[in-house]
Amino acid sequence: MNADANREGFRTLRRDPALFSMELFWRWSFGFGLLALVFFAYARLRQTVILSDADQLALNGQDPFAVAAAARNLLAEAMPSLLRMLEPVLCVAAALWIAAATLGRGIITRIIVRRFADDYALPIAPDAPRWSSFAILHFARLLMLLLLVIGYLGGEWIAGLAGGPEPNVLASALIVFASLAAASMVWSYANWVLSLAPIFVVRDALSPLDSVAAAIAFIRRNHLRVTAIALWNGTLRGVAATVISVAGGFTEALRFALPPWAIAALLALETLLYLVVSDIFLLARLAAYASVAVRELTLLQPLPAPMDHSGSAAR
Repeated sequence: MNADANREGFRTLRRDPALFSMELFWRWSFGFGLLALVFFAYARLRQTVILSDADQLALNGQDPFAVAAAARNLLAEAMPSLLRMLEPVLCVAAALWIAAATLGRGIITRIIVRRFADDYALPIAPDAPRWSSFAILHFARLLMLLLLVIGYLGGEWIAGLAGGPEPNVLASALIVFASLAAASMVWSYANWVLSLAPIFVVRDALSPLDSVAAAIAFIRRNHLRVTAIALWNGTLRGVAATVISVAGGFTEALRFALPPWAIAALLALETLLYLVVSDIFLLARLAAYASVAVRELTLLQPLPAPMDHSGSAAR
């Protein structure tokens, strides 16, 4: 297991560029579906909110207090309709993500894991779709987002108890931040485990619950390797985000020299470039994890039984 897992991940993408095409297809299918859903919800919301001449004048004016007041009035008017629309929008968005991730990541994970098994000549479970296991794991990843909501609400509750009749705004904000930070750490680990679990669904034909247990054990056995993969990959994505953000800053600086449509087009292209680069790194990270998971089978295989030298000598 001395091979560089990160190099193995990128080697897999270079050897089979169709993997990246499939990754883009499922991620961007979900993205475009979500955008269409948001635009549909916005169009419905616009029909329920009537913008008066006074609000229109205030929003187009230069007085920040008048703009804030008009925006507050519009938000108060739109809030009931927004809350009624939020539940179906979130449900449809969740269903879209589960369907796209189950099909897209399920197919890609099966291809990558089986390819590594063939490369290393190691036996794994027979090939099978196992769509229900993938769907359950991705549904669990969505549920883990509730940890962030619980962290925020828990922080608000603790701040309310500690504040007394005259709460300290700074202390309350720090309590909420600490609670949300703790919830984010728990969510990050849970999401990491659930993102690794499909590998063991493919490798060992495990059920969703058993694959989660296998992913936790895998992280414990290979803590240094998988942490290095995550840090190295995250650092590269951070560098890419920084470079593209700086490019976006330069683009904004050209707003006096270029027409608005050109600025908008350049910013859109820079955003799309980051999404493509991020997708490449995320797919390479999955391949790197799969490489470690398949190669460790060489360590988990039982040793051959010792020869019976006494019997040989008797003959």
